Amino acid sequence: MAEAFQQPVHAVDRVEQAFPDLPPQLGARPEQPNLHDVVERIPYAVLFLDRDWRIVYANAEARRLSRIPSEAIGSKTHWELYPEIVGTEIERRYRAAMESGVFDRVQHYHGRFDIWLDIGLYPSSEGLTLYYRDVTSEKRTAESRDMLDERLAHILDVTSDAIAGLDLEWNFRYVNRRARELLGANEDLVGRNLWRELLPEGAGELEATLRRTMQKGVPADCEDYYFQPLGRWLSIQARRSDYGIVIFFRDVTERRRREQALLDQQELLSASQRETERQRAELETIYQTAPVGLAQFDPVEFRCLRLNERQAEMLGLPSDQVVGRRFDEVAPVTGLLEMLQVAAEGHAVKNQIIEGVLPTRPGEHRAWNVSHAPVYADDGSVQAITAAWLEITHLKKAESALVQSEKLAAVGRLASSISHEINNPLEAITNLLYLISESDQLPQELAIYVHMAQSELSRVSQIATQTLRFHRQTANPTWVSPAELLDAVLNLYHGRLTNSGVRVQTRYSTDRKILCFENDIRQVLNNLIANAIDAMRQGGRLLVRAHETTQHSTGRRGVRMTIADTGHGMPEAVRRRLFQPFYTTKGLHGTGLGLWISEGIVKRHRGRMEVRSCQDPVRHGTVFTLFLPFESAVEHEKAA
Repeated sequence: MAEAFQQPVHAVDRVEQAFPDLPPQLGARPEQPNLHDVVERIPYAVLFLDRDWRIVYANAEARRLSRIPSEAIGSKTHWELYPEIVGTEIERRYRAAMESGVFDRVQHYHGRFDIWLDIGLYPSSEGLTLYYRDVTSEKRTAESRDMLDERLAHILDVTSDAIAGLDLEWNFRYVNRRARELLGANEDLVGRNLWRELLPEGAGELEATLRRTMQKGVPADCEDYYFQPLGRWLSIQARRSDYGIVIFFRDVTERRRREQALLDQQELLSASQRETERQRAELETIYQTAPVGLAQFDPVEFRCLRLNERQAEMLGLPSDQVVGRRFDEVAPVTGLLEMLQVAAEGHAVKNQIIEGVLPTRPGEHRAWNVSHAPVYADDGSVQAITAAWLEITHLKKAESALVQSEKLAAVGRLASSISHEINNPLEAITNLLYLISESDQLPQELAIYVHMAQSELSRVSQIATQTLRFHRQTANPTWVSPAELLDAVLNLYHGRLTNSGVRVQTRYSTDRKILCFENDIRQVLNNLIANAIDAMRQGGRLLVRAHETTQHSTGRRGVRMTIADTGHGMPEAVRRRLFQPFYTTKGLHGTGLGLWISEGIVKRHRGRMEVRSCQDPVRHGTVFTLFLPFESAVEHEKAA
């Protein structure tokens, strides 16, 4: 090994060049350096290959990341140790660096170990030196961020508001679909300059207002700016961001035209008439520009008498094609006719949710929050019916997307846990079978190893079985005991609990089964147990209990399951917001949706979830209790 350590004399310089964030105390050369100690302590993997591709040296980090056995150093070539990369792009890069003598840097996914490596290739006359580090976490974080950006871009692209983002140089960084339509852009605006290309003549007060927003952060509200290139009026708002400004605008041309027409008519009226007309115009403007769909029907045949622009936009028809027609013909949505009949009888209908597909937009399932109210004549009879519609399609889709996103996140965590759990017994099996294969006959002393191998195989089978049960989607509720629910989740986290030094204490004082949607309740328990483990990074106790009880507020009998940890606890401010959507204390590692979705699942089962937490220096920790009635799912289905 003496010759192998001649090359690392220059290794410190190379590490400093390849990884400038190296801690200075590890990169510095003392007056009498112990070079072996320096290279062994470097937090990056260092690997030396000779001209014949033999591994002549690997430091501790390289041996850990690349799983290099000690006996392979000096005897195995790189291709013998990792035959799966022969013939791949990474082999070509290695050989090119060796032959050309030119430094190269590459990122490589090592499938066998499921990790990403950032590798620096430093050729020399003696061979090739590799400096590398594990960048798996950074790669997956970047992939998650890219996926989130794509989803947000899609949401912004389907919104009815026009949105554009500009950088500090007034270049467009983002323009959604509606913005391109209003600005008359036939091509992508990203990268183009607002003042040089879109508004070359300047925009007067608008320009001054936007520059104040950009320079001083003063919010801009430009009502009714006339956009000369298209001859349209726009309502514009601008807000400062970290990267420049964000502009929101709407087309208000039709409103301006109506207002101008009303003003022209008012000039012909007397003073009293003008005041009356002004008041009527104000009400009409409010009616027409309200963000809620408004309409009026006759109480006999339910024909439309009038409607505002928002209502016409929802129906996808011009106003003149709706007025005079039966509204249930224009919008054949289940439940609408019954609501109109109730209003015609003199009863108000408030905040009812209706869903369906309109003829103007076939194949698109939509949802609305609808309120109907009768309008009475002087004699007390119903002379008309008013309606207010608020479209909530995007809200329901967003809620569904968030629920699905959290389920996918839970699946990811489970898959990671399963992978870890399966890896340990498989490694044990490999070692045990190796011991058996070395013997011509199976002596008595080796029988214990066979038994251990069988035990590990049984454990793998259990983990796989529980995982399949967790992901199985059932259409009907099933009978399941608390022990079956809790043990299945605990088995999935067995490895993590062991590695974290968490002791699990279980006590199930009932084996009576409850009727529930098993996979949903497992999702809730998975979230609670995962959070408990996160709170005990330095070890602790996880207490899992289940017993029969009676809910005092309703008198229902059921099962109460308790998940308690001895972690650091939560302050009162965190507990108050614990079940709010998007609130998380885990930074980039949390979505803020787990407990919100879990609470919804428990409520759908007619159950209740409560939490207590304490940060006392001696008695600290968090306790979640989950109450489920014995037949909650059946009652829920009947109620639905």
